[in-house]
Amino acid sequence: MSPLVRLLRPTGLTPRMTAEEMAHCNIELGRIARERELGPVLDGITVPVRYVLASGASLGSRGDEQEVIRSGLDPVFERKPNIGLSAKVPSNHGAILRKDYRAVARAVREVAALARDGG
Repeated sequence: MSPLVRLLRPTGLTPRMTAEEMAHCNIELGRIARERELGPVLDGITVPVRYVLASGASLGSRGDEQEVIRSGLDPVFERKPNIGLSAKVPSNHGAILRKDYRAVARAVREVAALARDGG
């Protein structure tokens, strides 16, 4: 571990996994995020759900990899009225709460209103 990483560790700005662990995690995430894997899980959800999609590039992703993964949600949105897209924001998944917290708050309010109205 480099001296700089040791100084930054308490701030939460450094990864807690090795590069190899992160690579394995990203490979597994890519598999799980495929529509054929995730679709049946999402089909089982019966409560209101709203997504806020981060459209920014993810660290280590190439080309339109992230957009391909995100597009797997479109068929779910079409067949499941209780699951929807609240917003698509410009930040990436690592910065969405910091940069696009308003969109996340709107999504939470949408779900709360749907739950209150029995939807």
